[in-house]
Amino acid sequence: MNKFYSTNYWSVGFQSRLYDRLSPESYFESMRRVVAVLPDRQSLNLLDAGCGSGLLLQFLAGRIREGMAYTGIDILKTGVAQALLRARELGVADRVSCFQSDLTSSLAGQKFDVVVGHFSLYTLATSEKRQEALANLKSLIKPDGLLILANPSVDYDADSIIEESIQLVRNRHGFLASLIKQTLVYPFTKAIGLRFIQKQLRSGEWKAYTRDEFSQEMTEAGFSVQHIEEVYAGSAFLATARLAP
Repeated sequence: MNKFYSTNYWSVGFQSRLYDRLSPESYFESMRRVVAVLPDRQSLNLLDAGCGSGLLLQFLAGRIREGMAYTGIDILKTGVAQALLRARELGVADRVSCFQSDLTSSLAGQKFDVVVGHFSLYTLATSEKRQEALANLKSLIKPDGLLILANPSVDYDADSIIEESIQLVRNRHGFLASLIKQTLVYPFTKAIGLRFIQKQLRSGEWKAYTRDEFSQEMTEAGFSVQHIEEVYAGSAFLATARLAP
């Protein structure tokens, strides 16, 4: 059962939309931070590398309507299908493209102003695989382009993520909404989502970073790190980087 769960965790979550429904508010807040560090230009061409079900589209929809072009790639067909469906629901499908592809595959000479890897690179367990993926992402970025990565830290903690999420919902939507999340939604978020990820990170199946490891990995791949901050209740880092001179 554990092997089946590990193998099918993402695909079942995307197809059933459980992944969307159970994602904690703190995760959405990290996506808001991604949007906050984007360049101001209207005509950005953005790659969402490891787009999953396209949750980032919810926070980019306004920018897409203003002129941004969005491309999403994910290794799972279920993720790509849900991302395209979300684009139609948001009314931005005319400026959205999604393809089934892994992080190490080229995109036929395309170049992007921004490449985002929001909680995707860490699922590649070996340093060699992550360097291969970063080399590919590097080849897809324009000379003056921006890389934005978010990955779990060694301090990943399911309880802290839930606690911060409850507070964020309360601040944004009020006490009743936070109570509903706390009692009816987040127990499932923790039980079937966050604890599984925490187990994968602690076992080394997936990569959990220190700040220095995160910075060093990008530097070794030929990027110049601009900024690193804690997100996700201190359970992850978000970094921006550009191509090294």
